[in-house]
Amino acid sequence: MELRLREDGTFRIVQFTDTHIGNRPYNAEDLETFSLVKDALAYFDADLIMHTGDVIWSEGVKDADLIFEELMGYFNTSDIPMALTFGNHDSEEIITRSDLRRLFEKNVSNRADKKDVFVHDDRESYTLQILAHDSDEVVQVVYVLDSGADAPVPIGIYDWNQPEQVEWFRKTSAKYRKGDGVKRNLVFQHIPVPEYWQAATNILAGFNNETNEAISAPHLNTGLFTNMLLDGETWGMFVGHDHENNFDGLHHGIHLVYGNVSGFNTYGEMERGVRVIELDAKTNTITTEVVKYHAFKK
Repeated sequence: MELRLREDGTFRIVQFTDTHIGNRPYNAEDLETFSLVKDALAYFDADLIMHTGDVIWSEGVKDADLIFEELMGYFNTSDIPMALTFGNHDSEEIITRSDLRRLFEKNVSNRADKKDVFVHDDRESYTLQILAHDSDEVVQVVYVLDSGADAPVPIGIYDWNQPEQVEWFRKTSAKYRKGDGVKRNLVFQHIPVPEYWQAATNILAGFNNETNEAISAPHLNTGLFTNMLLDGETWGMFVGHDHENNFDGLHHGIHLVYGNVSGFNTYGEMERGVRVIELDAKTNTITTEVVKYHAFKK
């Protein structure tokens, strides 16, 4: 499905993250997550649904494919375009990233149209083009990257953006650059980049409440943030992964933002919910806020 601005120049994204659906038969926490998804889709007048990974648990789950399909069935009841990327728990054992992408294509008819698709080491990067209301002009670009899972060498715990992905972003963002200095584009992935450590010292809204490693970023930096900065037209990045963080922090003028954990069958005391991102192409502004489940629960 193509993405277009509304007639008034606005566009609304609802970000789900870390739904962590587990084994069948589903426990009470998973059933509550299904309800949150269903209620959110009914409540929000959205133009794009973005899921930033850890869609399911896969370690020790023999029916991970069926579980993924059943969760996608909830999203498929909506006519809102949907896109997603994967987290560190989505393909831990018998199911692969490729398997999950095929299942997504099979089970979700309202998929947002992918452009500039690049797959390296079974990790997919792509763009979503947001078009003008009444023409095919690309007004804003959403970059979606698969940030991987565990560190491939024993440095830190979590994976880092591959150099090939960073080069893809550099070349692709150059293709879309308008040269007017307006920060209009967004990046989505699961694991935060290391610069989130600095952004946590300049929080504009939200909380940094992780009690272990407050920012679970990789310990190697492959330069994605630097290229976002040099691009000059990237407003910010949105991630998941750390369930007790939901802040919007500013670092060198770029917003580094956490989604709000959406799944109940996982750690964390933070109230579950979603993040809403509002784009306004007429005023060149982007705003974002967390909406907790109690506000839209039926």
